[in-house]
Formats: sequence, C-alpha cells, structure tokens
Amino acid sequence: MSPKVIGVLGGMGPAATAELFNRVITNTSVEMDQDHVNMIIINDPQIPDRTNYIFGKGTSPVPRLTENLHKLFYAGADVAVIPCMTAHAFISELKQKSPIPIVNAIELVELHLRDRFSSETRIGLMATDGSVKSGVFEKYISNEIVVPEEKDQKKLMEIIYGENGIKSGNTSYGISVALKELVKKLKKANVKAIIAGCTELSLVMDTEKMGIEVIDPILLLAKHIVNIGSRNAITVDDS
Repeated sequence: MSPKVIGVLGGMGPAATAELFNRVITNTSVEMDQDHVNMIIINDPQIPDRTNYIFGKGTSPVPRLTENLHKLFYAGADVAVIPCMTAHAFISELKQKSPIPIVNAIELVELHLRDRFSSETRIGLMATDGSVKSGVFEKYISNEIVVPEEKDQKKLMEIIYGENGIKSGNTSYGISVALKELVKKLKKANVKAIIAGCTELSLVMDTEKMGIEVIDPILLLAKHIVNIGSRNAITVDDS
C-alpha cells in the first residue's frame, strides 16, 4: 500500500496543530527529506469554539470544519486527522459530510487502553467542559471514565482557557504544578492513568511530571499518521 497524504484539520488551537506536526516529524525514521510524511495542514483559528456550541452559546463549527475538509480533499489529502479532541464530538456528522475518511483519535486511545489495561481499570480524563458534556470519550472508550469534580473542572478550564492559560501561550512550570494538583485528586478515585483529553494539555502533561501514566491522544495520533503516511515507521515508547 502506498503512503497516504495526510490532511490536518487544524487551528483548534494553533499550538496543538503545530505540536502534532512536530511529533509526526520526530516519530518518523528518515535519512532524507523524501522519507517524511506528506501532510497538508489547514490552520484555521476562526473555527467557532466547540465547547461554546456544545453548551448552546455559539455557532456550530460543523459548516466551517466541513468546508475545510473539502479544501483538504481538493489539495490532495487522502485522509483527514483532527488534533482537537473536543471537535471529535462532531465526528459522526463530519464523516457523513467529508469527501475523505477521517481518523478518530479517541478510537486510537481505546486501542491503546485495550493493550495496556483491563476493561475494569478506571481511567481519569482531563478535558474541556465540551468534551465532558458531550460524552465523546465515553462513546468510544469502554473503560470507566472518571472526570474531576465540578470545582476542579472549573480550575482545569481556567488552566486551559484563562487569561494566563495554555491557549494564551502559557506552558510554564506553574501550569504543570497546577495540573498535578488536579491529577492527585483523580488518583484518589483509584484511576490508573490519565487521558490528556484536551490537545493543549499534551503541551504540558507527561507521565514523569504527573506521577501517573499520561495517555496522550496527540502522540497516538502522530504515530498513526506515521504508520499510514510513511514506509519508515518507528516505535517510540508511549510514556
């Protein structure tokens, strides 16, 4: 099978899109430029906020996402990927409207969990209010999902969306410390791993920093992209 041209439906947010691209590069074994994955990236930060729409406060992102999927198709993409996990709440509708297949990154998380844990293992989830409300992770993951308590979920949203949050460009040590405090509370609920369920969280969360296995959908998606877009896939430790 020839390598596929990968279309990235990005811009939600730009830093997460760039992080996915970087991880594809670093997880590809190459000897020359031509060994890298052929990717077409749309970085469209004007896509309406996914969480706002899920809570009935904004415009649907689906029309703009669909428009961008067609742009990727006409630009030559064979398959699309979406770095934004909250946008996966619309993936069933998008698949019906898309001219090319779309990889479901949350299904990749499910495959990873099946390989690493029993179905009885409780898994923590740190994600946006939109992802939590939509139940998108529960839809595709068979393990029991544990989310932060309401007050801690508010703190998490401030860490992501706040004036001095990750989406504002703050990936400092202080952000990691604040996240670790939330992780400690989830650990008390007997979870054995934490899903970094908002793409921006992958910029600041890892297993070493959090003191528990962190499952990073962006890393899993990057590895999948390498496997379908390159003949030179390599295996990198998930931790």
